Amino acid sequence: MRQPDAQTTSQKNAVGTYGENSVLIADIAYPTDDETETEDSAPQGITVSSALVKTSLGNRVFYELNADQHWPLASLTKLMNAVVALENIPQDATRDDLIRRMMVISDNGAADALAETLGTKNYIDLMNAKAQTLNMRQTGFSDASGLSYLNQSTVADIDKLVAYILIRHPEIFAFSKEKTIRIGAVERNNINEFAGRPDFLGGKTGFTDEANGNLVTVFSTPSGPITIITLGSPTREDRFIETNILFEWATRHFKLYGY
Repeated sequence: MRQPDAQTTSQKNAVGTYGENSVLIADIAYPTDDETETEDSAPQGITVSSALVKTSLGNRVFYELNADQHWPLASLTKLMNAVVALENIPQDATRDDLIRRMMVISDNGAADALAETLGTKNYIDLMNAKAQTLNMRQTGFSDASGLSYLNQSTVADIDKLVAYILIRHPEIFAFSKEKTIRIGAVERNNINEFAGRPDFLGGKTGFTDEANGNLVTVFSTPSGPITIITLGSPTREDRFIETNILFEWATRHFKLYGY
């Protein structure tokens, strides 16, 4: 398993700005010692089955809906797949290309190819073991791509994985920001509508008939990054619309932009 990287001088200096309760993302240190907080005025136009809006690296909750409800992950599964790949497969161009394909175009074949590198059953066991290590007690994986409806989790558990990726493997979300990817002679567009948006720090899409639309998104704000997780949007388009509604609602009601 990959060991924690040594802290760089810039990281030490940045952490010193806020003390020990902070973390560095994209060379910016953000405090992580928020207090849990909710808002009485709920956002309008939300039809998802469950949702969570909170600080990415703290405990300040802006909005939650059915936070402990189990739901099929669909291709959100590929976030854990990417973590296991980075921590168990030696780095080379093929590994990184397969991870990039998962994050940009949600390539199921790339997810399966990574799993086959270590043996599919063993790989899924590693995904489940990592979930337990991260205290994702309501999460289970049955395949590497998310096609199986048995791959299930909750928004509360997914949030733990998002925070871990931001701290330990930010390259996963960096891949998801790329607007296009070239596969052979073909250039393909990112399927995430937020790719290219300046405040988009990364995320992952998911969709199956059983799950409907799922979406994990991390946005930057002057107050620090916030995570928005939505599960069960009626359509592929709705997951982006409702995530944007939640983002605008949170920034307005909690004055994340200072107004």
